[in-house]
Amino acid sequence: MKGMFVINPTSGQQYNQQIVKTVINRLLDEGVAEGLYMMHTSGKNSAYEAVSELKPGEYDFVAAVGGDGTVSEVINGIIDSGSEIPVAIYAAGTTNDFATCLGLPRTVEKFVSMIKTFRTESVDVGKVNDKYFLNVAAGGILPEIAHKVSINAKTYLGHTAYLLQGMRELSTLSLDTVTLRYEMDNLTFEADTFLFFLANSRSVGGFSRVAPKAKINDGKMDLCIIKNIAPIDLVPVFTQIQTGTHIKDNKNITYLQTSKIKISAVKDGSVFPIDFDGEDGGSLPIEIEVIPGAINLLVPKENRHLKKVL
Repeated sequence: MKGMFVINPTSGQQYNQQIVKTVINRLLDEGVAEGLYMMHTSGKNSAYEAVSELKPGEYDFVAAVGGDGTVSEVINGIIDSGSEIPVAIYAAGTTNDFATCLGLPRTVEKFVSMIKTFRTESVDVGKVNDKYFLNVAAGGILPEIAHKVSINAKTYLGHTAYLLQGMRELSTLSLDTVTLRYEMDNLTFEADTFLFFLANSRSVGGFSRVAPKAKINDGKMDLCIIKNIAPIDLVPVFTQIQTGTHIKDNKNITYLQTSKIKISAVKDGSVFPIDFDGEDGGSLPIEIEVIPGAINLLVPKENRHLKKVL
């Protein structure tokens, strides 16, 4: 096989980078691959620019090594290239919700084994304007907190960086809501919204059960809206989200599935931060549709995580 490794050198600890070098050497030494090209990203959009120029059959797989931002650029590049080259993900970033939810390998032995067995699954993506996201579109205070975390903090502290930033923000956290209009399929409604997540997998922001009914290949995404919430209810709600029990008769939460949605603020000038797979997504309104089976993803041959999400 021939493969391309797209590596973000600033993502994750040095330990992860060393594992990838070992993976590459193993694939070559064992004759699994006859040619592996390593591309180190040099800044925003460099991964996308390299991958978007690929031709069908140019490589047997493209491995994205980095955090959500690197994976997002690779996914966008593969789709825009029309090459349909399968994608492997080595999660070297801070949270990597999608990879964690699917149980994608992070050890040399298991990653090499995944390439050897070469099992692929067709995975849905979300499309907003002319861009794609793999795991989640989110809006509200949590995306705003995430965007305040520096690259250096994420590199050296990992998920702890988000927790520390969240603790800093708690003293000034506003629980004000914005009235948003949700339009989907045959349903339109308004809700005073504190946070929303539109998820492809079950895991969002380090919480593994935000969207407990989510499947990565069902042609739908799961919408979770946290509505007008009192300060006293904040901790109990997030405790429920951790256990996946928040979708059961909870007056503070609306949970449903959709293949297409438009989200807008009812009042002009309302500020509501948006992001897609951890990247700044600008502001409302947004229109999102699910593109079924847009990516061929390499997955382990046998994995208990996959049974829950396929």
